[in-house]
Amino acid sequence: MTTTPVTLLSKRSGNTSDRPLDTTIQAGELAINFAAAENGLYFKDSVGAIRKVTGVHYGSSAPNSTPAGETGNSVGEIWVDSGTNNFLRVWDGSSFIKIGAAFADAAGSATVTIASGAIVANSAVVASGAFGSIVASGSLGAVTSSGSLGAVTSSGSLGAVTSSGSLGAVTSSGSLVASGLAIAVISGAFPSVPASGVFGYRVDPPSGLYVSFGGGWVPAS
Repeated sequence: MTTTPVTLLSKRSGNTSDRPLDTTIQAGELAINFAAAENGLYFKDSVGAIRKVTGVHYGSSAPNSTPAGETGNSVGEIWVDSGTNNFLRVWDGSSFIKIGAAFADAAGSATVTIASGAIVANSAVVASGAFGSIVASGSLGAVTSSGSLGAVTSSGSLGAVTSSGSLGAVTSSGSLVASGLAIAVISGAFPSVPASGVFGYRVDPPSGLYVSFGGGWVPAS
């Protein structure tokens, strides 16, 4: 006995953007659009809305933008917008919104804020976490630093100060606290004058800190 195979076909259409009408299918019934340009599998949900099951639409126009059947889109439907930098968009029930809309889309000027471990550009967080050294230009406030420094050139109430070696903390402009500086202890007559710039502390009157300068010793303060 020869049997004839039975072919079961769902409601279907080969027209582009031809989605089933909510009046043409029953709740839970499937309908297929097999058009090459825009296709998908659809069903009607328990509240009568047409829902798209499969496929991510790729193109410069939104899916179902020129409907041949049911109008509108399904909540959660995804579209890759090839006309605008391949942005990924999703239908929220009223419009296609861009995923990650808070991030900058292209290079350009931006207002950048660095605070609380995050870099924010034009209200979008572009980086967060631990940062290494930050090199910045512009107006800076007071700088407090300690440790080993190279040559330091500064101006202020002390005049130009040039120094190198191991320094303590540089606390503010106009004052300098130094450690590790060699100072000779002087008792009695001043020794022969060495090169200018040598410090010595005289312990007997007139006691105090002296520095060699111009062939003699002068008070350092």
